[in-house]
Amino acid sequence: TRSSPMVSLGILRQQASKPEFWLHLISRTITMVLVSFLLFIPTFMNQCYEMSTASAARVGSVFALGCLASVSTLAAKTYPSSDSAQIQSQSLTQSNNDQSLSPIYKRKACFMAMFLALSTGCLSVQMLFLNNIINLSSTLGSILMFLWGFSLAIPFYLPSSMFSLKRGGKEGAATIADAFDVSGFGLLAIFNGFVARVIGVKGDLNSMLVHRKQAWIPVFSLMLGGSIVAMFSLFSAVWLEGQRDLNSN
Repeated sequence: TRSSPMVSLGILRQQASKPEFWLHLISRTITMVLVSFLLFIPTFMNQCYEMSTASAARVGSVFALGCLASVSTLAAKTYPSSDSAQIQSQSLTQSNNDQSLSPIYKRKACFMAMFLALSTGCLSVQMLFLNNIINLSSTLGSILMFLWGFSLAIPFYLPSSMFSLKRGGKEGAATIADAFDVSGFGLLAIFNGFVARVIGVKGDLNSMLVHRKQAWIPVFSLMLGGSIVAMFSLFSAVWLEGQRDLNSN
């Protein structure tokens, strides 16, 4: 009899041979970096919106509030669990024999793309602000942070977790989740080092506002590109995952 670690690693190898695993890994890794920007929000708001230290720190709480609002109000509607999706599918089938699980996974994929499109939009507006193309007040900047947190929470928390539980089962769910986390924390360490280095060199509070804003442009450029990649990869992951589940039933 194989030991439990060998069983879980075997499940991980099996799932790693499927494209949806890698697409989930890409989106989970990127969204972990985006969500973890929470650590730098007070510094960013302080340097670029010239908010006080206390007010800038509160904007970090606004971002977290956006995450909480999203998960608490829309999680069940936009990304139902596989069990509830199956129940919905059965009820649809009973009412119309032409209905199946496919509308549910398509709807989930579209919702995830919409969330990350909102994230991309928030980052795009911040980029316009940093490049002095538009002017934003600190209030509008805070609202953008709320919307950004709102857009990221569900794509970050739910799809990869549901995938791990569904595909890994009792033996392999934790191993698949750990694989996602290792990739996410690895990229996060690199990104945090990059942000700290860029801001430490160019983001001196004694410098002019325009220079402080320019210092953040490379950071937001990376996050904007990552948000776009995560949007396409998560949409594809959820779509392929749903198609495979549909074909296996």
